Amino acid sequence: MNELLGEAIVDLGILAAFLAVLGVGGLIADYVFPHIPFIQRFLDSLPNWDDEEEE
Repeated sequence: MNELLGEAIVDLGILAAFLAVLGVGGLIADYVFPHIPFIQRFLDSLPNWDDEEEE
């Protein structure tokens, strides 16, 4: 039982680190990338995204 609990703690630590890396990457993508001129020009050239499809 103790081995299983120890392994679960290690696995949760790895998962937490992975999710932290994804979270930091998301923050960088939201707040840093739009301030870089060539990325902003690329984002402005993309068409608008419509969530609802009109029929």
